[in-house]
Amino acid sequence: MANIYWYCLIAIIGLGIAAFTIYKKRDIAKLSTFFVFFLFSTCVTWIGEFTVLGLFNSYAYKTGIFTSPWAQNLLGHLILNSTFYPGTAILVAAYSLGYGWISLITVIYLLVEYLFMKLGIYEHHWWKYYMTGLCILIYQVFSKIWFKKMNELQPRSWLRISTFYFVGFVILHYPIPIILLLGKQYYNVNWVQDMYLSSTMFIFAYQLVEALFLVFFVCYLKKWFWKLVPFIIAFVGQSILVKLNILVFQDGWNLFYTILVYFIGIATFILIEKYTLIPKKT
Repeated sequence: MANIYWYCLIAIIGLGIAAFTIYKKRDIAKLSTFFVFFLFSTCVTWIGEFTVLGLFNSYAYKTGIFTSPWAQNLLGHLILNSTFYPGTAILVAAYSLGYGWISLITVIYLLVEYLFMKLGIYEHHWWKYYMTGLCILIYQVFSKIWFKKMNELQPRSWLRISTFYFVGFVILHYPIPIILLLGKQYYNVNWVQDMYLSSTMFIFAYQLVEALFLVFFVCYLKKWFWKLVPFIIAFVGQSILVKLNILVFQDGWNLFYTILVYFIGIATFILIEKYTLIPKKT
């Protein structure tokens, strides 16, 4: 079996767990709440992955699709951290599983990691199994607590705004690494030698800041015209990056397409924020 199929299999399992859990526990929360929590949980894993993998090169994914090791890492990260991790987070949170079940899920993660190591489609650099176990345990407990708090929201509460910060970042960022892997654009900053890693480090940091403005103008300021500001920020920001020769296009891609992707993401976020996690009236 080709390397990538193993990653896709785990992704399907993760999405299946999420779908099954949402169907069985649809009485405890709205579908939209589960969707927001899924995106939130995804972002938590992305930030963790960016730190331990992107900054410290702790391990490596071997998807077998690209020659660049960092392109393989990026693809493996997108597949696993956007499916399997949030899928199990929804399972733990929705069923409010205790430490026994959380420990069992952690063991399953370790077994999957061990299997991938034996298959040669994943490798440790300085990373250790106990680090994976500790991170998964903390992640599941944290997700369970956060999900419970999401059902006790107040208007303009820090929890709601914080949740949407994570959601906003995922929506802004998700298309960018896909466009990068497709060879349509990259960021010419040369922070490190590998173009995929350098581009990812730059745009990840850039959009962590950009998401702050998105949440402030959409979630905190309530007048409708403030919601236009994120569109302006996106257009001006990407235009400046092009002028500085930081944002470089390839294979027929251009600024219009990038801005269009941005605008669709921002509009989607505005709709999600408007119709989900509505605070209870007191």
